[in-house]
Amino acid sequence: MMHRGFLRSVAAAGLSILGAAPALAGSGELLSGDAYETVEAQVDRDGGVLLGPFSTTSAQCRKTGDSRAWVLESPRYGRVAIIKRKGEIAFEEGEPYAHCNDRPLSGTTIRYRPARGYVGDDTFVFRIMFPDGEVRTKRVNVRVE
Repeated sequence: MMHRGFLRSVAAAGLSILGAAPALAGSGELLSGDAYETVEAQVDRDGGVLLGPFSTTSAQCRKTGDSRAWVLESPRYGRVAIIKRKGEIAFEEGEPYAHCNDRPLSGTTIRYRPARGYVGDDTFVFRIMFPDGEVRTKRVNVRVE
């Protein structure tokens, strides 16, 4: 049996999260299909934000496959990159795989960086597909300060 999850990202400069959701700094839940979950992120104008990494994990806390991601709507005032990155497993207390928390794994990560000198709001949408074919979508609203 596998469990889809996310990993806590290695810290990013200038990162602070408002209303954290699962893939953003390791808490929350993504919605399936065409349903969007909106996440709010606050970013230092010289920094960026990392969402994920996303991975599928076994009961033995091992990565069972790579997730794929793609950007559906690009940000207007920044750039989004899809990268592979190491992080730590982070399930909420009481979840069946919470015993895996803080174990290192790599996974698909979404990285947003604002345009140089930009201050204001931006948004983008990405979709992620897990190895078993499940697809989830997330809209991210970013405030760059």
